[in-house]
Amino acid sequence: MKLKDLPGVGSRLRERLIEQYGDEEKALQAVLQADVSGLALAVSQRQALLLVRHARCQRYAAHPEQFLATDEAARVQEKLIALLSGYAHTDFARQKIMTLFASGCTQIIEENRSLAMAAAAAAEKMKGRGLEELLKKIRPLREKSASRVRERAVAAATPECFSALKARGLDRLIDLHLAESSSELMDLARSYSHVCLADGQDSQAEVEMAESLEEWYLVPEAVLGFYKENMESLLAAARAAEILRDGGVAGFSGWNELEELLARLEKGGDREEERLKRLGESLAPVVERAAAWANEELKERIEKSSLTLGGSDLLQAMSAADGVRELLQAQMRGAFKEVLKEALSRAAAELELAGSESARLEEILAGEAAYPLEIDRQALHSLQQEIRSRREERGLKARRDLARALQGKKKDAFALVQALMEFDFSFALGCFIIEKNLAFAEFVAVPCLYFTQGRHLFLTEPEPVSYALGDADHPEVVSLLSGVNSGGKTTLLDLIAQIVILAHMGLPVPASFCRLSLVEEFYYFSKSRGTLSAGAFETAMKKFAIVENQKKKLVLADELESITEPGASARIISCILDELNRRGSMAIFVSHLAGEVLRYAETAVRVDGIEAEGLDENNNLRLSRSPRYNCLARSTPELILDRLVRSAKGPEREFYARLLSKFR
Repeated sequence: MKLKDLPGVGSRLRERLIEQYGDEEKALQAVLQADVSGLALAVSQRQALLLVRHARCQRYAAHPEQFLATDEAARVQEKLIALLSGYAHTDFARQKIMTLFASGCTQIIEENRSLAMAAAAAAEKMKGRGLEELLKKIRPLREKSASRVRERAVAAATPECFSALKARGLDRLIDLHLAESSSELMDLARSYSHVCLADGQDSQAEVEMAESLEEWYLVPEAVLGFYKENMESLLAAARAAEILRDGGVAGFSGWNELEELLARLEKGGDREEERLKRLGESLAPVVERAAAWANEELKERIEKSSLTLGGSDLLQAMSAADGVRELLQAQMRGAFKEVLKEALSRAAAELELAGSESARLEEILAGEAAYPLEIDRQALHSLQQEIRSRREERGLKARRDLARALQGKKKDAFALVQALMEFDFSFALGCFIIEKNLAFAEFVAVPCLYFTQGRHLFLTEPEPVSYALGDADHPEVVSLLSGVNSGGKTTLLDLIAQIVILAHMGLPVPASFCRLSLVEEFYYFSKSRGTLSAGAFETAMKKFAIVENQKKKLVLADELESITEPGASARIISCILDELNRRGSMAIFVSHLAGEVLRYAETAVRVDGIEAEGLDENNNLRLSRSPRYNCLARSTPELILDRLVRSAKGPEREFYARLLSKFR
């Protein structure tokens, strides 16, 4: 199969898909594997879904549009897909769920059944282990252009090396210079915080000699940028893979190294780099606070002190220009040393100093015994520069180590995230199956639809219902369903539609047990709103011409009599049921004219009824929702009259009794 073989894929669309995936084979695999998220980057989401469906249909010669033969049948499938999508945690899984469809193709059905069985088994093991929150964080990985590094530069000593690096696109990632002389190199060293010489001999300039010309060494940020951009998705995927591996789910081992590298990258740096970062940020404010405290302390001590001069001290002070100042400094030297020592101690306690940094701090706050104590700004700036340089050097080394380890892991990263998004699709199926307590249908060759304890999936608190066509105890394959209004006839048709569609999607059904035969076409005609005009009646009749084809089919119809007058409706319904019966098709028609239809029917049409036991004091029905076989159910008016007969007296009771007799 080629892309051009798919319906709707012309030359322009083919080119867009190839551009998105790199080559035609990868693009075709994306379509066959239902990568709707990736395809939607090249086409609209609707077009992506259609592509995936068309490819799957063409691969198996399936025709889902023929299977869901009416709008109502298609509507039920849409609601089922929406319900199932609610169990997905990723957009990928939600969109892939939307590619599922019901059909009569046994290959697709069996393939989906195998997938659903495995999904249910995996979900049973993994539900409640914390996967849900991790899966919500997973997104398709993005590849953005790397941010340009501006504080560093790469120098090439020869034109050949410069051209080679530029051809690789290095100049788009970092400033790239040709420096053929020592003076040019020294100028570069003064202009950047760090310069890496890509080739050449040792230089007197303060530059680093490159140990490698690979991207991970020259611009590690370019390698790491991809992982930082996708950090949340990658970490969530790696941790989810670990949970799946520990849970015994196949295909999720071997990701430990990637997870460890990502954890290191997320952390940002080692302890020393973190200490240097904190030191660089807090040095100036801590020194300022220490100096301010020292000056306040000195001020208090000076204000509380007094000075008594002896004669010789007075003569000495008067004989020199700075005599008084020197005398005062000598008197306060002891107090100054005490205060300075305490100020240095306070600053050191806040700064986490190491090695010679304590001595460098003393240089910043050292000075003469004078008030106010002044900070040596040059010494402070020098230490800040040194700390910044050491931190950058250490950080660059750490980034290089990580970039070197991660440079070949991008393909693994994509594979990991893809595997987790695929798992989410399976996990959603499994959780849906478990939570709704679904059971796989048993397929038979002869026309049959039999289920017990069926539960309507769109109701909050459904009442279990059982029903059968074509089984050993109830061999008829065509039935009329009678019963009171609001007794659950339409709800039963909806439930049957859900069971039939899910079974033909290859998914389990909402019943304790189910046995059915596969059909090629499924028709569901919902209740008409009022009597139709002549033209509308003609259109409706054309829809029922389907009874003439020989395909295996199931037909559900809800109160078909509403399309025309009651007398004509009974004849029409009986004729349609006879035609379906003769062709071995299955049909369930809800009708309030069951008795009249039976009168005109020429084949074995069974009448079943959702029989009410009566009405309670509030006129609410008391009934069982499961139909009784071979039973024409009483109508609501009959039930009301029956109660009136039992509760009334005299002439009124006789009147009600005469009315009731017309129903019997």
